[in-house]
Amino acid sequence: MTEQELQQLVAHFSAGRTPDGQDFNASRMYTLLEEPFCIWCQFHAPQKEAVAESNRYENLKVRTDRNSRDEWIKEEFPTVFFVEAHDDLERFTGTLAAMARGESAIANAALWNLPENVYGSINLLVKTDTAPSRFGPYHYEIYQFKRAHDLKEHYALQVSLMNQILGQVQGYTPAKARVFLKGRTVDVSHADHAQRLAHELAFWRNIKSGLAKPEAHKPPKAAASPWRVYANKLMAQTKDLIMLPHLNTEMRQCLKINGLFTTDDVAHAPLAKLQEILEEPYATETYYNARAYLHNKPILRQSGHFPPPDKKYNLYFDFEATETFTKDNKSFVYLIGIWDKEQNKYVSFVAKTPEEEINIFEQFYQYIQDFENTALYHWTEYEVRKMRKLAMAWPDKADHLNKLCDLCCDLKVCVNDAFYLPAPSFSLKAAAPAFGFNWRQDDCGAMDSMVYFTNWLKTGDEKLLRKILMYNEDDCKAMLALENALKEAEVLSPNTL
Repeated sequence: MTEQELQQLVAHFSAGRTPDGQDFNASRMYTLLEEPFCIWCQFHAPQKEAVAESNRYENLKVRTDRNSRDEWIKEEFPTVFFVEAHDDLERFTGTLAAMARGESAIANAALWNLPENVYGSINLLVKTDTAPSRFGPYHYEIYQFKRAHDLKEHYALQVSLMNQILGQVQGYTPAKARVFLKGRTVDVSHADHAQRLAHELAFWRNIKSGLAKPEAHKPPKAAASPWRVYANKLMAQTKDLIMLPHLNTEMRQCLKINGLFTTDDVAHAPLAKLQEILEEPYATETYYNARAYLHNKPILRQSGHFPPPDKKYNLYFDFEATETFTKDNKSFVYLIGIWDKEQNKYVSFVAKTPEEEINIFEQFYQYIQDFENTALYHWTEYEVRKMRKLAMAWPDKADHLNKLCDLCCDLKVCVNDAFYLPAPSFSLKAAAPAFGFNWRQDDCGAMDSMVYFTNWLKTGDEKLLRKILMYNEDDCKAMLALENALKEAEVLSPNTL
């Protein structure tokens, strides 16, 4: 291929510009499938409402994935060419130039088809001579690396889109692309995914043009960054049906077909009408949840479930666990936090390594002085499930771990059995703020904590550990705050509505 032909190819597939917000990046396939409301916001929401929120967890994953991936590529393909560039156009041009030269393998590649508004990145292009392309008696195939055990739907569609763009650029579409997962490889057939890919891209274009408006998720994560804050606010202000727990998309659509578009509409509708639209228990659940929003008060579902009986000693506890960022890492509970109600203080036990994990559970056990008169409160079944699993792995510690489990009370179950709440779900992050509790840090959630912990181990920076402990302390205190708020709240009875 001559230099002139190469430049003509670049000009054609770049359409004389670089990718922008009007184009679809293959890396956003997950967003299109799982967070399409973010796509809608990108094109139709006031841009001033966007609030950038750093995703430390994803950033750390990307860095660690890139490092391990590049090491593997260099080992397996010693003559690989890494595309290096100062800007997007230089990277795209560099990729095409490397393909034209017939490099045996090309890493950090970028391919565009901007006349069709699609583009993306490829971890590795590998040369093969099984069929010719416009570059010569060879073509390239895709090797993509994913940090997962299974081929997820958005992975398959993402790599299929890049395979399609590759085919358009080189004039030959490979029958498959290869995806490297944890411990195995999977070949993604282009033919198997072409129809679904066309459907999803059509959906993206309809969102872009305004013909489609997808639903948001439930607050407090109604959408991903940078639209989370805006989406949360919009769902609450418009009293969207997404604010009602338990309903799926089809149920919400049934309500809309019958003229019920907001939580207020549902609250003012006769229960009998809802029972004609929805099956039980969803009709009754939806009615009283909507009434709870209307009055901004909890409604008693069934007495006798709340409050749980007080013991002499009442401890509210929560775990923080690591993620496996590299192939050598093990996931483990690195922090057990406790809010001691009687002592009015926060207590924490920290493990730096997987080997230390069992030690902090022993410290947890030793902290309890009176097993007959102590209650352990948690939110969801995760904590008990984790301790039961550890008891199986550590037979000599099983007695202590099982005794801890026997003291446990799942506050989420107690609250859910007792009340309809003016909250979009029974997650602690949704229920506690409905009654005035707020976490002190905007930049530290469960996923951020994993990153702070990893960086604390590397740097020894105690400020990072303090952020983790503050977040965990708030998780523990949120349970007590919600319990107290529900004890003190004016609770409505279904019979009085």
